[in-house]
Amino acid sequence: MTTGIIELNDAGLRLSVDNDILLTSPGYAVLDGKRLLVGTEGQQNARLLPRWTNNRFWSQLNTDPMPNATPAYRHHADLAFSHLESIWQTAGKGIDDIIFAVPGFYTREQLSLLLGMAQECGILVSGVVDTSIAAAARLARTAQVLHLDIFLHRITLTVMKADASLQRTQSLTVAETGLFTLLDRWANIVAGQFIQSSRYDPMHQAESEQRLFNALPAWIAARGQRQAAAFELDTGSARHEVSVSNEQLLQACSTIYPQIVQLLRQHANGETQLLLSDRFTGFPGLKDSIALVADLQTENLDPNAVVNGINANLNSVAAGNGNVSHVTSLPLNHSTRAAVSRPNRATHILFGNHAYTIGAAFHIAGIEGTGIVTADTGAACTLYSRGGETHIDVHDTARVRINDADASGSSVLAPGDKLSIDGSDLTMITVSG
Repeated sequence: MTTGIIELNDAGLRLSVDNDILLTSPGYAVLDGKRLLVGTEGQQNARLLPRWTNNRFWSQLNTDPMPNATPAYRHHADLAFSHLESIWQTAGKGIDDIIFAVPGFYTREQLSLLLGMAQECGILVSGVVDTSIAAAARLARTAQVLHLDIFLHRITLTVMKADASLQRTQSLTVAETGLFTLLDRWANIVAGQFIQSSRYDPMHQAESEQRLFNALPAWIAARGQRQAAAFELDTGSARHEVSVSNEQLLQACSTIYPQIVQLLRQHANGETQLLLSDRFTGFPGLKDSIALVADLQTENLDPNAVVNGINANLNSVAAGNGNVSHVTSLPLNHSTRAAVSRPNRATHILFGNHAYTIGAAFHIAGIEGTGIVTADTGAACTLYSRGGETHIDVHDTARVRINDADASGSSVLAPGDKLSIDGSDLTMITVSG
């Protein structure tokens, strides 16, 4: 039996077998006369045929009548069916059954529609699993795991808890702005640079506009690998080039990154692992923004993360009796369970009955009554989290002792270590979850 996996993300649906991605197909549908262009063909004609273009049918999967409906394509489910059928006909030969990895925001009704469309396409579905759970299944190392992903029309954050198993606890929409809007903004920034530097406007003609949009995603991704600085546009008759800085591209993200940081801060409780979708590759300034969140261990996912997670848990995902269930938790192997349950670093400092979060930098100026006094200047010592460990920098050796010994310079602290500040005792502890 050959099992295929379809990762359902309208930024690019991926059909994979084993660890090989056979096809990536964005969620676009463009009507050219009576012919419907879907996937990559649709995306690469969206600017040439803008009058009847739809790229919301996967994010708004339903059977509600569309404003621009035709007798053949009445609602989003009709367009999604055509797209799924095209993927299956193009790359489904030799595949016996399919496991769907689906976004956390899909409702029960949307999942039912998906299974009905698959049946209509002649696809045998053996499993449905939450995309974030699959992506994190082999990688979870902390008690709380977050997965940040981007779709054409939204950015999502999935919150997961890891103990004996990995469980999805929340699926949140960070912003109703997704890759479609960002690419549109970046295209306009690039076009503006062309006009400013050479008075050439790639948006003036549909063909050059389409070429710009076709080249843009790969160029953004390559910037993340420092392989491209200037944007090159080949119009067929001429080649144009323009330099675009990260600062200029950041303008497109100025309202989005703060929303991401705010939500991450709300859910980075203690030591937290963030898995960052490969679809964010090359996004200017995103890693710097995420770095503002304390206690966050960020890991960049590769395109096979979901497939690898599913293949490692086939017995838990694939239905053996023909009954397909929506999987939102997966078992963790022994080594992973040990890693997420072990208090490998101190996350808080305990004084009296109050535990203080250490975070990125915790400056202790002294002790007053029953509380710790914090101040950036005049601190006796500073505690901070770096690289999965908790460190202390001692600024005033006369006031600080560690484990009843004189302290100076920098040290690594572990749960159970004792600090003495001006004769008052504090204890390093771990608070999980």
